[in-house]
Amino acid sequence: MYSSHNYLKRKTPETGVNRQEFIAHLIEEYYTTTNVEAQEQVSANLANFAYDPINWDYLKSAEGLKLFVELLQTPNENLQLYGIAGLCNICLDKQSHDFILQKAHLKFIQTLLVKTENLEITLNILTLIYQLLTSLDAGYDKAFILTIDILKKIKFYCHSVKDQRIINISTLILEDFAQRHEFVELKDVATRLLSSKKMPPAAPYPEVKVIKRFTQIELDQFSQLTGDKNIVHSSSLPIEERRVHGAFLNAIVAGIIGTKFPGPGTIVLEQRFAFLKPCRLETDTEICIRLLKARKISLISYECMQNQRVIFQGEAKLLLTAINE
Repeated sequence: MYSSHNYLKRKTPETGVNRQEFIAHLIEEYYTTTNVEAQEQVSANLANFAYDPINWDYLKSAEGLKLFVELLQTPNENLQLYGIAGLCNICLDKQSHDFILQKAHLKFIQTLLVKTENLEITLNILTLIYQLLTSLDAGYDKAFILTIDILKKIKFYCHSVKDQRIINISTLILEDFAQRHEFVELKDVATRLLSSKKMPPAAPYPEVKVIKRFTQIELDQFSQLTGDKNIVHSSSLPIEERRVHGAFLNAIVAGIIGTKFPGPGTIVLEQRFAFLKPCRLETDTEICIRLLKARKISLISYECMQNQRVIFQGEAKLLLTAINE
């Protein structure tokens, strides 16, 4: 149950310490005491305070968020639990949400999820991840949160743990955020291509796969942007007869090239492609991009499939430039 300022005022004696000062004292106590049990008790209290929105500003002003992140880095599982519980409780606050998504802070959370065997810590991290994903700003790439290692771990939880709470939240994350945006593991592909003149002859072609499902809302937005209001793209036809714009489909491929594989800094020099079958709405579309030649000017092939049939395929020459991390 949440508190109000009037309620806190009524419950605090005139000579008593107000909530803001009390939270600041708790954080100071954590840093000054050498007693582990005292640190655990303080951390547990702070995590509980983070549950009530009335305390969020107090925690932020006293650098409680910084303490929660530091707790994740300790070897003490109790402190780790209180740290992640505090972040989970406060993450719906916009400033706290942005703080947690900072690269270094997110890395501590991801590392802990991969390493921990404590189910309560795991549950809190998964809950935090779900809440972060549901409130992302437009344009933030979910792949920064759902890295390959994290996706593998979440899939493991779906099938290899007996805790139904963890199974449920893992399933939700995969169904809501990962099912149609899952990439194969590629680490610094473009960097490696730039630093090597050619690939070993026997090496398999690196590739990336994305599964996307087109919606009528997306088609309407694309039609509005381009002026292509051909009836075959409109809701006036039965859904099974509607077609995704060919240019829209090609743009999705270009987006993957420019952001995922090879990634930022890539410039498309030339394309050849063919539309073999109509691309339908509300159907899983598997987009696969493969590297054929690894040079400064590289060659890729790509294909899009629906229901195990190729609907769009092509090749592109790419200029690989330096990548901004």
